Amino acid sequence: MRIGVISDTHGDRFAITRALSALPDVDAWIHLGDVVGDAKAIAAKCAVPVHCIRGNCDFDFSIPQEEILEFGGVKMLICHGHQYGVRYDRTRLFYRAEECGCALALYGHTHISMLEASGAILALNPGSPSLPREGRAPSVALIRIENGEAYPEIKLL
Repeated sequence: MRIGVISDTHGDRFAITRALSALPDVDAWIHLGDVVGDAKAIAAKCAVPVHCIRGNCDFDFSIPQEEILEFGGVKMLICHGHQYGVRYDRTRLFYRAEECGCALALYGHTHISMLEASGAILALNPGSPSLPREGRAPSVALIRIENGEAYPEIKLL
C-alpha cells in the first residue's frame, strides 16, 4: 500500500498538480491542513480516498483537528500540529501518538519536511509543496506499508 501525504498547500493549485504528478500511483492521500479545500481539489483529480484534517488557517469546524487512521495494520495520528506546539518541540505530539497507540504521527504547520523518531514512534512532516521554509525544496511524503510495517520518505518536487 502507498499513501501520499501533503500539507500546507495554501490554495496553490500548481503545487498540488506537481505533487499529484510526483506520486501518481498512491492508494490514498492525506492532507494535513492549510487549506482543507485543497483536499477537495485532490479528490477531484484522482480516484483514491482523500483524508484531511483542519489546520490553523482553516475555519470549517466540521473538519476535525486530528484523526486516527489505520492502513495495512499501521495506526497513525494525523494532525496539523499547531495544537501540539510542533514549531518548537514535538514532545507533546509524540506523547499524543503514544497515548493513541499509533506507530506514526503525521503533522504539518512548520512547512519544513522532517522525519524523526522517539522510541517506537515515527513523526513525519511532509513539508510544503508551495511554501517551504528554511531553504527546503517543495516536498510531499510517501508512506509505503508492507506486512504491517511503515516506510515513510520525503519526496522532493
